[in-house]
Amino acid sequence: IFLLEKVRVIGHSKNERTFHIFYQLLAAPTAFKENLFKGFGSTTRDSFRYVGDVDTEIIDGRTDADHFEQTKSALETFGIKGEELHTLMKALCIVLLLGNLTFEP
Repeated sequence: IFLLEKVRVIGHSKNERTFHIFYQLLAAPTAFKENLFKGFGSTTRDSFRYVGDVDTEIIDGRTDADHFEQTKSALETFGIKGEELHTLMKALCIVLLLGNLTFEP
């Protein structure tokens, strides 16, 4: 099991990206995202505080959407597909959503 480093999830330097999987997930096809949560299909990086405002969308000549497909393929190599993939991606969505919560005294 891979654990996300909490500090890197909740904060990162300006112009630095947090975990690439968040950007990849947000660049996934709308239908894939909408299947995770109703209303998630139309979300962008601007929808979530944890990912922040970063101009980088291309890494090593490939877009986040390209990298998402590559990540999905790699996960399938390890048997993570179908419902398991759905559960994993849904958990990542929940992390993003939790970052938007605010608490008042």
